[in-house]
Amino acid sequence: MVTDLPGGYIIFNGNGDDRQMNRCFKILGNGQIWDVKGILSSAPQKTFEDLFSGRALGQMAREFDQSLPSDKKIFSNFKENSKITGLSVTNALLSKDKNAAGKALVLLRQLAKNAAKGIEVLTKGKGCKPDWPNKERNYWKNLDVIIIGGGVSENTTGKVLVELIKIYLSSRDLQDIEVYQAKFPGKEAGFLGAVANIRGLVCKEAKKKKLRKISAIGIDLGRDEIGVGLMAINLNGENIILRRGTYLGLFQHSVKTPYHFQRKGFLDSRKSYSKKEYAMGKDIRRLILEKIADLIVLAQAKAMDAGLQISRHIAVSVPGSTGSTSNGYIVNSTDYLPFFRKKDGFNFSHTLEGLLVRKGIKGYHVHIINDGIAAGIANVCFGPFKTKGEKFAFFGVGSGLAGCVGLL
Repeated sequence: MVTDLPGGYIIFNGNGDDRQMNRCFKILGNGQIWDVKGILSSAPQKTFEDLFSGRALGQMAREFDQSLPSDKKIFSNFKENSKITGLSVTNALLSKDKNAAGKALVLLRQLAKNAAKGIEVLTKGKGCKPDWPNKERNYWKNLDVIIIGGGVSENTTGKVLVELIKIYLSSRDLQDIEVYQAKFPGKEAGFLGAVANIRGLVCKEAKKKKLRKISAIGIDLGRDEIGVGLMAINLNGENIILRRGTYLGLFQHSVKTPYHFQRKGFLDSRKSYSKKEYAMGKDIRRLILEKIADLIVLAQAKAMDAGLQISRHIAVSVPGSTGSTSNGYIVNSTDYLPFFRKKDGFNFSHTLEGLLVRKGIKGYHVHIINDGIAAGIANVCFGPFKTKGEKFAFFGVGSGLAGCVGLL
């Protein structure tokens, strides 16, 4: 299994490339790059996520429109659910309105500049937060390949962003780093990487049952959506089966994350929460877990319909640090997962396992992994990048920012 602490490994048979068989992807740095500060000298308190994420892109668009007269606004014409978001910029870029597309390109240039500056900070150690250990800083040196994933990286927007990042990296004397658009940009990366993380356990279970093929359920818990994927694992080579084209696995589905627009402010360690706030946070947590359990039940039914045995091991990609010895706890979480942390006395895996038992699904084991690392595993090990280098970094640029760095 891979972990999100230094020293974790995962071995794959490659994906149709015999030269890549049995190579190890060693995770060096964890996924908590979002809070790195010192990216911009003009805004030293802003984190990398504040400057390079879908949320950052949406903020740029809102500030741009606020500077214009009411009859001249651009991105207000491309609102998503009555709000200007990063997707509004994408829609403007793809529109037939040349003026709007041009302004969207201006914002993507700024986003790419922020990305290049952040990459320079990570790779050169310039401006990094002072509490970063030298060992961790060194993980980011001498990168060969950067893969840009997450919702912002999809389709035309992703292609434009990647090309702009290349230009700005070159201007910072970092032209030797190759930059690619992710093969698996969204939730697919989360549940594929999560299942890959437990593949050894799944194969061991299948061999014990004398099965030639087995299916496994992966979950990706995101800010806006929760995705589920049902993956088939062929024991002849112990490889995860990927269908050709864009269709990934046997089945995939997603639902909106409950209360995704209300989950803020639950991580202030200095704050004493009122009984009302605490009750609301726990209710949101319960609803999120119920959605995950329902998706697992749905995937289980699909496996049965396909006549496939399903593994007792379930993989979940989660925001925040999990660590190699977390035992089902999320060590550090984000503000949109209220009271999900180990500090809150909450064990994600054990709670979800108990919920499944109450739904009549007994004997299942839930394994969690950081979402940035899961997406990195999926793209490095299953994308077309394995021959491009040895040290890889993955940036998941969605609502927030996740990532990892490792050796292949």
